[in-house]
Amino acid sequence: TQKMNAVGTLAGGIAHDFNNVLTAILLSSDHLLLQARPSDASFADLMEIKRNANRAAVLVRQLLAFSRKQTMRPAVLNLTDVVGDLRMLVDRLISGTNVKLEVDYGRDLWPVRTDLSQFEQVLINLCVNARDAMPSGGQIRIRTRNVNAAEAGGFANARLPAEDFVMVEVADSGTGIPPEIMDKIFEPFFTTKEVGKGTGLGLSMVYGIVKQSGGYIYPESEVGKGTTFRVFLPRHVPEVKPESETVGQGTSAGEPQPAAAAPVSSASQDVDLTGNSAVVLLVEDEEAVRRGGKRMLETRGYTVHEAGSGTEALDIMEELDGKVDIVVSDVVMPEMDGPSLLRELRKTYPDLKFIFVSGYAEDAFARNLPADAKFGFLPKPFSLKQLAVAVREMLDRKD
Repeated sequence: TQKMNAVGTLAGGIAHDFNNVLTAILLSSDHLLLQARPSDASFADLMEIKRNANRAAVLVRQLLAFSRKQTMRPAVLNLTDVVGDLRMLVDRLISGTNVKLEVDYGRDLWPVRTDLSQFEQVLINLCVNARDAMPSGGQIRIRTRNVNAAEAGGFANARLPAEDFVMVEVADSGTGIPPEIMDKIFEPFFTTKEVGKGTGLGLSMVYGIVKQSGGYIYPESEVGKGTTFRVFLPRHVPEVKPESETVGQGTSAGEPQPAAAAPVSSASQDVDLTGNSAVVLLVEDEEAVRRGGKRMLETRGYTVHEAGSGTEALDIMEELDGKVDIVVSDVVMPEMDGPSLLRELRKTYPDLKFIFVSGYAEDAFARNLPADAKFGFLPKPFSLKQLAVAVREMLDRKD
């Protein structure tokens, strides 16, 4: 456990630093693409740079998933709907092989609370692994059902607390996992596939997503007969609060909850992305990201002031007499981090709009903020368009 925690901390730290590098690459490539025409000789190369930066971002997300620090947007889900929607995609993934898919839906499944896209990645990854374990064909069976607290302790090799869970089981009739490597399958970069065929991050990412959702995952395998992965997600029971006890948005009296971030879109849709001379204070200790973000926002018509730390940002706010429409701040910075900056600024400017940008998960810092703190959140790495959308939508928000 100590070894895995140490590797997770290392992976999270590397991913955080690498996200800054990728953000600078994406912003610079976006800036050059704005000036290039599709007929230019360099246009294809610029698109290739951007495409590979986005590929690298996927690997970083896998590292963050393993270290349980990736950005998650939990929602209350019915797993019958989730598995039903994914069935067609899994069918496509196994088409052309002699593998058949069977789905057994449990009745009246309890709701669970997790990130939809992340949980879809869990199921897809388990199904792809099951397909690869059956080179000569076989059957993948996905099964869902409720597991009550009394039954939770009855699963072999599973150490579950006495709580209600919803179980998703992915079973195959493949080659099975030898006992000597069973303890290693969730370790990062461990893979039995040949060189160039796998990163060894798939199952470690699955493990991280399930754990970050408050769940459990246990494999069971027999060589020559197949493997079964069981994912247990806690039953979601909605909190019913008396109206008189409700305090602010999403908080209950006497029980501070983590501050809730307003989600920001990743696509512009019909949003007007021009700045209309709005004043932005950009706070970022990584010079390449700060310089790229400043240049990008200025091309959209914003007036941008930049600061390399939280303390410098406070000085600039004082010089400007608080005449700033929105602050866009990194979370992890020397001297004063982003949450501390937000708390200090809100003392003097309680209605100041604020967006955090970070490679870490939102809940990694939101718990350090007041329960009623309102802010936007933009995960790194981000493109020019995503930055412009996030700033414009936060400025237009009326709350």
